[in-house]
Amino acid sequence: MATFFGEILPVISRAVDDDDDEESFESLETITRSKECIKIKWKKEAHEEMEMTKDKKLQVDAFVIAIGPAATGFTQTYITHKNYEIIGGLFCGMKEDDVNTFGQMSPTDKTCYIYRKCDYPSAMVCECNYDIRPEYASSFVNQLMSFLNLSDSHLVILSSAFTSEYKSEIPTSDMNPPFMRALKTAPFLGTPLAPYLEQPNVATGLPAQVLTYCHIHKIRAVLYVCYTDSIHLDFATLKTFQPLIQATPINVMHEENKKAGETLKKIVDLHTKHSTLYL
Repeated sequence: MATFFGEILPVISRAVDDDDDEESFESLETITRSKECIKIKWKKEAHEEMEMTKDKKLQVDAFVIAIGPAATGFTQTYITHKNYEIIGGLFCGMKEDDVNTFGQMSPTDKTCYIYRKCDYPSAMVCECNYDIRPEYASSFVNQLMSFLNLSDSHLVILSSAFTSEYKSEIPTSDMNPPFMRALKTAPFLGTPLAPYLEQPNVATGLPAQVLTYCHIHKIRAVLYVCYTDSIHLDFATLKTFQPLIQATPINVMHEENKKAGETLKKIVDLHTKHSTLYL
């Protein structure tokens, strides 16, 4: 479903209610399971904008959802580094004793921030710097999308996976990873800037859930998956996303970063330091 070349495995979320709050945000929805929770919060200004619209939603024409450290590293370097403001946040899978800087400056942060382009308010980016557990993916997507009007939107989902998950007759050693594959919904009439994901490969987890939502609601969307053989975030994996600067709608959301190399190095060093901390 949602593509002619690959498959999507749907995921189910099982969750119950709980209480929590944070200053400067208005809590619109809380779902918890045991000591873990999913919460979406919007800044007061964004909430007030919703209240002024007929459908109580924010208009979105261009939307990028980056999932995982590689995808968010790309968007932080080439999109949200300048001329973007945080208007909301999704907090998912956090435990009471989790360490979180609330600044997405640590690999341990379990946060997903929603950014809006200052001079193009209907262009937004959701940066989720860690992988959402499959049982939370459905609730995550439904909460996020329920506050956004995506009827005229172009949406891009960015994610990564290990080459060990990629099924092919070609040996992994001959694939020259990292490499990218794509899936799209039928309303997206363009051609993705990567080969289609071949059967019997499947998209799973949060990326699959987002694409499934877009398919059901007839939203123009493309999923790009970067397959890598590196257990640590590296330059090669981050740079695999670079051709997407020319992709719709990233091409109208892109902000030139003259210090892109420095930014990428900082992101790689941050994750490398964390990965080797206890070695």
